Amino acid sequence: MTLVRMVALTISDEVVRWASPGCKEWAEGLEREARVIESDWAALRWSIGSTRVLLDRRPASLTSLDEVPAETQKFVETTRWRAGFILAMSIMQGVFCSLHFFHFRNFLGRAGCALVVLGSILAGTYSLMERRRLKEPWKDDIYDDLLACTTFYREQLKRFDFLWIYLSYFLCWSLGESMCGGAYGYDVFDVVCSWILVCMFLFMLPVMHQRKQNNLRRIEEIDALLAERKHGAEL
Repeated sequence: MTLVRMVALTISDEVVRWASPGCKEWAEGLEREARVIESDWAALRWSIGSTRVLLDRRPASLTSLDEVPAETQKFVETTRWRAGFILAMSIMQGVFCSLHFFHFRNFLGRAGCALVVLGSILAGTYSLMERRRLKEPWKDDIYDDLLACTTFYREQLKRFDFLWIYLSYFLCWSLGESMCGGAYGYDVFDVVCSWILVCMFLFMLPVMHQRKQNNLRRIEEIDALLAERKHGAEL
């Protein structure tokens, strides 16, 4: 086996290893194709191209409604954890910028602090409401009723308001911090930090889009399973 072929197969194996659960079959199919391609360089190009699978982070597909309660509990726990993290971060940033508001003597610095505080209040209030709205799985008996649990899960998947709330929060944070840095006069460190914040915000856009797409796919799977269950009951 040539070195080029070994590199190609190694890349394909790593893609299969790190692919998301919902893309495992796709990655394995691409890996099998790489093994049967005759040209070593063509196999290498194919393997490098297959790394695009790693950008698609989708969960494993539902095969039965019996899996819904466990998936619902995981969804609720993840949502509560995310809300708790954003809540804690928004409180710390809001308090920090509030204390520094009067340290600035110019409009740019105070406007930056006000922007961060505004975003923190928005995200913190929403996150607190989310945590209070969603009970801990062990405190909610809805998981004992399969159809009620499925309906609840489907309704939660349809909620996309968190996309705009959290994106607005990160936008306020990145712009506000950049304005605060500019209030002192930009140096190399401030420029680097500003670019990092901008990149973080831009990174959030595809992440949020992927989350929305995953939720829509999950809704389609649930609808298909409910239709199959209804058809089976009619027979």
